[in-house]
Amino acid sequence: MDAGDFAGAARQLREALALWTGSALAGVQSGVLLEMHARRLEETRLCALDQRIEADLRLGRHRELLGELTVLVSRYRTHENLHGQFMLALHRSGRRSEALEVYQRLRAALVRELGLEPSAALRRLQRSILMAHPEPQLEPAPRTGERLSRAG
Repeated sequence: MDAGDFAGAARQLREALALWTGSALAGVQSGVLLEMHARRLEETRLCALDQRIEADLRLGRHRELLGELTVLVSRYRTHENLHGQFMLALHRSGRRSEALEVYQRLRAALVRELGLEPSAALRRLQRSILMAHPEPQLEPAPRTGERLSRAG
């Protein structure tokens, strides 16, 4: 992705994610240390998924992502980047009001569950959609292995 090869990045990330089946260390009796490693692996998988979605958005596959993103934002109710990607995909699909509803649901969840307002990047995206700018942008997704903030 850093080199601008979004098609190659999407393909490689899709192939890597296809190798992942089930929960990390499923069926293994674990203690605190293994639980920590399992959470780290799950977070790494989520980062790869986030990057693959970003690559697909850059390739104009917004409509193809709508179903997947619907499921992901339901599962990760306070994950800002997934919500931002969903908002962008909806907006680019001509569903502006639904994109704005996604923002409102996320904001309500963040305030209710964490006592936080959405990030500045997400607020800028919401304003951009409100003003009907043709191409709102998200800030780059974190690299695989970096910790995602507010993952729910």
